[in-house]
Amino acid sequence: MEGIDKMLERLDIGYIDLLLLHQQVGEYMGAWRDMEKAVAQGKVKTIGLSNFESERLEEVCEAAEVKPAVLQVECHPYFQQNELKKRLAPYGTVIEAWYPIGHGDADLINEPVFTKLAEKYEKTNVQIILRWHIQEGTIIFPKSTNPQHIKDNFDIFDFELTEEEMEQIRAVDKNVRFFTVPLEQQEIQFTAWAPED
Repeated sequence: MEGIDKMLERLDIGYIDLLLLHQQVGEYMGAWRDMEKAVAQGKVKTIGLSNFESERLEEVCEAAEVKPAVLQVECHPYFQQNELKKRLAPYGTVIEAWYPIGHGDADLINEPVFTKLAEKYEKTNVQIILRWHIQEGTIIFPKSTNPQHIKDNFDIFDFELTEEEMEQIRAVDKNVRFFTVPLEQQEIQFTAWAPED
């Protein structure tokens, strides 16, 4: 709770729209309970998880009075997280994708299906990928510092992929991540980054 209060003070705002518990390490259950208290106190509107893909996901969800609104994880056409989506369904939690275009991987972006659909809809391959995410019900926040890319990332709401096209994109799933850190290493990193008492 102290950390949430400090965050609000630092941001100089009345409340936080979405607060995520970033890693499944340390005293994560106590942190979740404090996040729920912050919701009850109006300090935070919505809470969620990030990088909880082990059995700790169900541990939090089953104990939670306020179910996680989102689970932020790596998700893109090469790593579609279909099993994770099934695990989340009972809780009404949706995936929020980081690396939604696979960390800009050229092989992913230049998949023939995206090139073909980009030509059909007069869009870029990246816009096709982002539109696929939206239609899959995935929340996306593609990172860019390029003003044109930022504009293009918003320009995905004037067309819709057909179900057949959605299936063609689903077929490129390779169950391949672009970022991996073993849980043991996460534990070490968390300890190294933990604020002093």
